[in-house]
Amino acid sequence: MPKASIKIGVDLDPIKPIKGCVTFQCDITTAKCVALIKKELKHFQCDVVMNDGAPNVGTDWNLDAYMQIELSLHALKLATQVLKKGGTFVTKVFRSKDYNSFLFVLNQLFQKVESSKPSASRSQSAEIFMVCMGFKACAIDEKLLDPKYAFEDIAHV
Repeated sequence: MPKASIKIGVDLDPIKPIKGCVTFQCDITTAKCVALIKKELKHFQCDVVMNDGAPNVGTDWNLDAYMQIELSLHALKLATQVLKKGGTFVTKVFRSKDYNSFLFVLNQLFQKVESSKPSASRSQSAEIFMVCMGFKACAIDEKLLDPKYAFEDIAHV
């Protein structure tokens, strides 16, 4: 990225200082977090939003996979509020039963969506990255960004 680019990092846990990067310790699912990011951006919109977030995983694969893709949907919702038209969204997901539903949502909002499994990712891991290019910046049905509508309810697993 060009040196003058605005770079913002967000995590629930404290982030060690990174030269040239503004960081916030907050929850991306909150209005407070979106407000902090928008304040930092001023009148600018983002070229790229990347999400490498992951929930704390336990012993229930179905719950872990649901929580991961739900977090990715929240990151997408945030991205729709700060991305410029034509922008790019990159997110990590676990390939799960809700993968195709998430892919459907992404295809409504971006011109092109590709999935990739980097060679650095363990072969037995369900982790993949989705690269979404060409943000359409159109009117969005809020149901697309609501896990209750976009995904299967985890209670029925």
